Amino acid sequence: MKQFDFEHRYREFWQDFHRLLEQLEGKQPKDETFEKNWHEFPACYRQICRHLSVAESRQYSPVLADYLHQLTLRGHKFLYQQKTSASYRFFQLLAYRFPQMLRRDWRYWLVSSALFYLPLFFMGIMCFLDDQFIYSFVNYEQVKEYEAMYDPANRRPGASPERQSDSDFMMFGYYIMNNVGIDFRAYATGIFFGLGSIFFMVYNGLSIGAIAGHLSSVGFYDTFWPFVAGHSALELTAATIAGGAGLKIGFSLINPGRYTRMLALKKAGIDTIPVITGAGFMTFLAAFVEGFWSGTPWLSNEIKYTVGILSWIAVFAYLLGAGRKP
Repeated sequence: MKQFDFEHRYREFWQDFHRLLEQLEGKQPKDETFEKNWHEFPACYRQICRHLSVAESRQYSPVLADYLHQLTLRGHKFLYQQKTSASYRFFQLLAYRFPQMLRRDWRYWLVSSALFYLPLFFMGIMCFLDDQFIYSFVNYEQVKEYEAMYDPANRRPGASPERQSDSDFMMFGYYIMNNVGIDFRAYATGIFFGLGSIFFMVYNGLSIGAIAGHLSSVGFYDTFWPFVAGHSALELTAATIAGGAGLKIGFSLINPGRYTRMLALKKAGIDTIPVITGAGFMTFLAAFVEGFWSGTPWLSNEIKYTVGILSWIAVFAYLLGAGRKP
């Protein structure tokens, strides 16, 4: 069936379904046919889903496919989401949609991870072998500040001298602001055809590698590594996930396929919402661990290293295994 015939046959049905959605959303007054139409709503919704599948499989125009996609999304909201609480939907997102969507778009995550970890390891090795190499990337004042933060004489490792009196809760808030900012920039700048995400992944990898390598070269092993061990799995993985989501946004503009660039960007934005939400939650957990665990002086380094190793195992077990069908 050609698209013209397909639209001609079902246009009135789509308009009726759209009018019912408008009434459910309070945008139009309910008329005398509302009760009858509402009882038939599940069957109508399934029919709309079939129409969307047909439109996509036959490669009808992106405008028609997007129109039907919007009808199915709005219909899904009233058929399913109205029956569940916001907290339960958030749990469903974390338990199923986030890891499922991440695995579906694993290539973007893989590229983002390479852009982050390869510069990190390169800069880390170079700065470890030469304690002056860091000055090719970080200025003298910043280096001294990091050395002061992780000096063994520092009673609160990871905190700058001017923040020594801050409470754990205040440091928790500081870490959230800092880490969420990194993730948001890596994701949002993907709109510049992915170039912003590439820049922030490489830049952050170089920065973290330079600091880790330099602090190791000057002998601050027992303060720096135990501090970062507990939260690094959550924080670094969330950063690469955010960067991968940004790369997907950028690629949708470079290669929109059969969609217009605006429709492709809109679709990529919808697809990445569960991913960036999950990454944000991981960043929140990382900030919690960093604020209330990482700098705790009475915990031994062995305990912190053990928790750090278990964290990496748990994070990847969750991302690779959660949401799979039994």
